[in-house]
Amino acid sequence: VEVSFEGSPGGDVVVVGADDVLGAWDAKKAARLSRSQEEAPAVWRGSVALPSPGAEFKLAIVRPSGEVECESLPNNGNRRFPSCGVHNGCTLRMHFGNPRVAVEASAEQIEANARSVRRFEDRQGSALQENVDRKGENAYYFAHTRSFEVPPDAKIISGPGLITGGAPVLLEAGVALDVPEHICLKEYSWSDSKDKVKVYVPLPEGLLPSDGAEGLVEFEYDAKRVALTINSSPKRKLQIDKLSEEICVDKCGARVEAHKNRIVLQLAKKRQTTWYNLTR
Repeated sequence: VEVSFEGSPGGDVVVVGADDVLGAWDAKKAARLSRSQEEAPAVWRGSVALPSPGAEFKLAIVRPSGEVECESLPNNGNRRFPSCGVHNGCTLRMHFGNPRVAVEASAEQIEANARSVRRFEDRQGSALQENVDRKGENAYYFAHTRSFEVPPDAKIISGPGLITGGAPVLLEAGVALDVPEHICLKEYSWSDSKDKVKVYVPLPEGLLPSDGAEGLVEFEYDAKRVALTINSSPKRKLQIDKLSEEICVDKCGARVEAHKNRIVLQLAKKRQTTWYNLTR
């Protein structure tokens, strides 16, 4: 496994997932990666036993304090281990926080594949070859190699609903769209500690003023829901429903960090149990 990371994670990068070889969602038993000191951005590498095809997993950071911060993916989802193209010796390349997974075959696998089709007779029987053998020059393979010209005596029929070419014609002028009432914030990451869960919400640079930023922000906490509103123009809103566990509303708080362009929501746990997912 090879993971790139912008900046310094401030801890160990691990691969944690549902399969036993990835710790069964226990970060203490997760597969730990080692940092390469010679590359920028930082790259973390490690050997990981092959889990079950389609097994869910995530990249996470384990800080020296034991706090675990999982990467933030679209819809707060999990990664899935590729179900094909994966074999012993291959490399899975990922970027922390980006759901894309690239699979690079090992040199041994590439050589084995080359040897399996090295003889011409082993390549016979493909659908493309069968189509060429059956249709010759009329096969689809040669369709884009033919030239075509409109005969000089061709009759051109025009009328409503028919396209005959020519310069672009304006069909309808649009109208200016109204400014949206608010913008939904969809990107965030989170970490789990003993008695609280922290949600890190990144914001566009300059959105929060250096002075008085706290006065622009409103928070709303329920037993299993948290909402954030930034009274900018237009407003920014974040709402997280169906939290994994209940929270103590009276003990929840937040930090408005204008110098870091982010807001940190601090959710106080009602029960001191490990959260493996932020939402259900």
